[in-house]
Amino acid sequence: MRIIQQVEEITETARGWLSGGTVGFVPTMGRLHEGSLSLIRAACQECEISVVSIFANPKQLGSNQDWSLTPLFLEEDLEQLRAAGVDVVFIPREEDIYPPYFSTYVIPSGPLAERFEGAISPEHFRGVATSITKLLLLIRPDLVYFGQKDAQQVAIIRQLIRDFHIDVSLRVLATVRDSEGRPLSGRNSRLSPAEQRAALLVYQSLLAGKVLIEQHEYRSAVIEQAITDVVATEPLISLEYVAICDPETFQELPEVRPGALLAIAAQVGTIRLIDNILLRDDGTWQI
Repeated sequence: MRIIQQVEEITETARGWLSGGTVGFVPTMGRLHEGSLSLIRAACQECEISVVSIFANPKQLGSNQDWSLTPLFLEEDLEQLRAAGVDVVFIPREEDIYPPYFSTYVIPSGPLAERFEGAISPEHFRGVATSITKLLLLIRPDLVYFGQKDAQQVAIIRQLIRDFHIDVSLRVLATVRDSEGRPLSGRNSRLSPAEQRAALLVYQSLLAGKVLIEQHEYRSAVIEQAITDVVATEPLISLEYVAICDPETFQELPEVRPGALLAIAAQVGTIRLIDNILLRDDGTWQI
């Protein structure tokens, strides 16, 4: 496994991939868990060359999030990447991605970038879009992998790829959950035991909405209220939003239809969680 830290080296290496086979890329912020590892394994299995970046992007992290990569976490991450069979790991420094003179940002606009997650943290998607654009330009992959859990981020990146005609295919894999249904994420790992139990209701509330739809209740307002009622039974949860929307545009839907996304964001103790389930176009569920 080759470890690259310099921008110049990853650029030179990327030029050599043009004749070396399909390149699959998984951007991460480190502290790998089974959810991110599922994306990495898929890239290793589906592509001749697998590349993983570890970059705790300061432009998309809230001020209360400490994602500094300590040597302990970095060594654990590298060990897991070796075990997965990753070919190249890119670990850029913040000053290389955002040098002192840096002044050009990719700023998503319009309803997709302004609703829900964009309304709660207006600078978040600017940080996501800018760093992902830079990484795609540096690495030049054929495929880039993301998880369904961050559905609005996925929609932003899909739009970014379209708008800039970036020559890469977006692969979105299903959310990986623990045995009780909680989505695996770095945030979930920081919940206390009591908060872990409370967090179960976030996913269970979405399943309550799914049950209503399967019983032929399609009015979004009714389903959203049912989801809200489930969450309200747990005092440790503070609901931020529930939405039934189009997964491409995040326009809210008055009625559920095939392709609809049921999305939720809530504060559990001091940890903010997001989750979603998707009614596929063929009427089956991605949960």
